[in-house]
Amino acid sequence: MAHLFQVDRVRLLCSCGVLKPITAIYFCRHCLKLRCGNCVSHEVDTLFCPNCLENMPSTEARLKKNRCANCFDCPSCCHTLSTRATSIQAPSPEDPSKTVARKVYYLACTSCRWTSRDVGLKDQTVATGGWAEQDNEHYKELQTLLEHYRSLAQREKLEKERKRFSHRKSSYFSMTDKYSLPSLIGRKSLSPLSPYSPKGDGSQTSELTPSEAVEEVEGLPADIFTEEVNLSSITSMEQRMASPEWQPEKSSDLYPLHKHILVKRSLRCRHCEHNLSKPEYNPSSVKFKIQLGAFYHVPEVRMVQQADLKWGVETSVQISLCNPTPHDMTLAFLPFVPEAHIAAQQKGEELGEGGSLNTSSLVRVVDIPVEKTDLTPTADVALPQGQLILTARDDTAEYDDQDANSSFNDDPQVVAWRRANKVGVNLLVTPQSGAKRAIVGFVLRYEYTNTVATATESRTVTLNIPVMVDVGPVSE
Repeated sequence: MAHLFQVDRVRLLCSCGVLKPITAIYFCRHCLKLRCGNCVSHEVDTLFCPNCLENMPSTEARLKKNRCANCFDCPSCCHTLSTRATSIQAPSPEDPSKTVARKVYYLACTSCRWTSRDVGLKDQTVATGGWAEQDNEHYKELQTLLEHYRSLAQREKLEKERKRFSHRKSSYFSMTDKYSLPSLIGRKSLSPLSPYSPKGDGSQTSELTPSEAVEEVEGLPADIFTEEVNLSSITSMEQRMASPEWQPEKSSDLYPLHKHILVKRSLRCRHCEHNLSKPEYNPSSVKFKIQLGAFYHVPEVRMVQQADLKWGVETSVQISLCNPTPHDMTLAFLPFVPEAHIAAQQKGEELGEGGSLNTSSLVRVVDIPVEKTDLTPTADVALPQGQLILTARDDTAEYDDQDANSSFNDDPQVVAWRRANKVGVNLLVTPQSGAKRAIVGFVLRYEYTNTVATATESRTVTLNIPVMVDVGPVSE
């Protein structure tokens, strides 16, 4: 029965028009809408090394090219390298004629057995490292190109600012108020590395020499067609792309790679700019300061029981509804109309009647383009009439021997079972002719109790969530 609990079989329709499972979607308590990964802003919260868990400021990470200075990856299999200790015989500093045991350290890979000794790196006397870096012969040329394009970007920025204020005459004092005097002097004295000046008179000179195409190229070595190829000594494409500065061709030229820095992301709603997910600052912590996943605010729908589906035959299937909130919830099923939902999303509206919170704290509204999603059901479903009540989530309910569900007057043809904050519902599904899988759609209307910190009291609003359920394969 494990295949019935796959989250991909039940998907919710996001406000941007994309179907996502409940585990990959967020719920904004300020907009009262679903947000997926495509309609949220991704922000870098903290940068850290995944091996030593050391935090790193963004400026320092930019200078170090987003790599850790103390941790290394294996250039052969990209596994994390570990520091190994060994003893060697070395001359005694007191008496050179005698030898003493001396502890040294080297890097080794526990996966492919690669070591730093394979490329001739000297062993270190301390475990913290100090390994010799590989020099890049094109370093000066790359730095010259970076400075050149940095100056071009600064010149374009000045041109845009000059055009912005050229249509109106500004006095000297207004310019000094907007830009300080040292800033104006610095911008006037800027000399970009370009063969053309901003005025176009070519007064500025450039240290760059343009590349020229040549007809003759270096020939191949004479033994390339006669020497036997040893594939174990040649690097793979993944190994070469892991070192884009050098791109070694032989395995003997592989050097340890500084480990890439990872980031902790915070997600922000594009519509109201409130945080939907914000992790802890400590890299070793897996907790979140803010985690507005839909799993904690939207009723969860799961497939529980299904039967053999055939074309045109009405079959009873069973789904479960779970209330994740600490408040009672009233549910109702509404028919799903794909054309109406697409038209409403193109206008930026919500179907049905629903309350909304005060949006006076909005900074700006960003229009989110609607993506094309297949919303065509392949089966007809007979939805239960009336309303269902889901009790609040209570972690101690499973240890309670009293039957608290006897007070509900449920229709036995609709409600199959009821346990704590979960309820099983029977649906009658009729697959359409020619369909390979039965996909049904309905709108889940429920009452949500909002408990945001800005609200003076709890407010209950009615929300509509379109749901698409993959019931299962269909046979003739």
